[in-house]
Amino acid sequence: MKVLFLQDHRETGGAARAANRFAAGLRKLGVEVRVAAGDRAGEVRDYLVTGKPARGWGRVRELFQSADGKKGSRGKRAKETWEAAIRDFRPDLIWIHNIQGAFKWGWNLDMVTQALSCAPVFWTLHDMWALGDGPSYFPESELRKRAVFSPLNQLKPLMKSGRCILLTPSVWLRDLVRSVDASPCEAWPNPLDLEVFHPGPRETVRQKLGLGQGEILLLAAAENLADPRKGIDLLAESWQQTREIPGVRLGLMGRNCPPSLKNDLGVTDFGSIDSEKRVAELMAAADLFVHPAKVESYGLVLEEAQACGTPVVAFAGGGVGETLEAGKTGWLLADRSAPTLTSCLKDILTRRQELQSQRDGCRNLMKEKHGPSAFEGRWRKLGGWLEERARRPHG
Repeated sequence: MKVLFLQDHRETGGAARAANRFAAGLRKLGVEVRVAAGDRAGEVRDYLVTGKPARGWGRVRELFQSADGKKGSRGKRAKETWEAAIRDFRPDLIWIHNIQGAFKWGWNLDMVTQALSCAPVFWTLHDMWALGDGPSYFPESELRKRAVFSPLNQLKPLMKSGRCILLTPSVWLRDLVRSVDASPCEAWPNPLDLEVFHPGPRETVRQKLGLGQGEILLLAAAENLADPRKGIDLLAESWQQTREIPGVRLGLMGRNCPPSLKNDLGVTDFGSIDSEKRVAELMAAADLFVHPAKVESYGLVLEEAQACGTPVVAFAGGGVGETLEAGKTGWLLADRSAPTLTSCLKDILTRRQELQSQRDGCRNLMKEKHGPSAFEGRWRKLGGWLEERARRPHG
């Protein structure tokens, strides 16, 4: 079995990290996997599929082209490199992940059409983009109206050919897809490497961070802390009151830490962290992981924290509720506001022993959900569909 992945980013962002874990899981099952990405090739045998010229004269030439000329030139290069990757690898399955981030490099929906003409296709939707007319997320009440102009609606005749199955990380997103009758759709939670994300040497890490015996470390993370969707503004507002509680510190992982938090003596800005091992260490060292995102299709970071034995608190909505057991491995807040978050944090911090008592349950829940047999079972479940589609003629 040969599987070719297509994703806009090789490593940056949650969708890319999830895609890479899907690829790693398949390799462990003996599947030959290569990745076609838009920003970097990654492994030696992977493919760089982009219309963005390399630094040098290619970039200089673009300065003298019109905007339409740039778009057309990039689109042509992207089309040619994508088709070359398919011809070279001759995959049995093409697995598409986020692609919209590379539209600025000339990518477009024709790449999906090309994939469907060559092999059966899995297409994992990591957010609501393919269901609407632009934004990654929008109110569910607007779905019917926005779906008319959506990528899935544009591709509907091809999607109904039976050669594509849509996958989503959450049941919530799966049900939205099914409601617009776009294509067969199944939920497959984003994978988690339990060998990387585990409790580890918690006390050793805490000592290195200078945490005292009775101190509480709250931790939050986002690829871009300035992204309004991640709700760090709500956390910053809440922190102004939470910081008054003795022995409480806040740590942040990600780029663009807000100045109001970066300059706070009670806050540690860890910045962007490329090493998953280091991310896991900090998560294990924390007493509570705070995820103030205003909307999420899933919330993989919440499961990463729980795999490290750390309880979580998050706003309800989207697929977040599928990542934890409220009351056992964390807290789910119905009202997305800073006062609600503040009230919850203050309440939790008056019962600090409860945080410690939840740690084993957090780890056990993730072991049950993301053990090796769970991944293999989901892959085998789709195997029958894939084998039947593989027998159908292309075109």
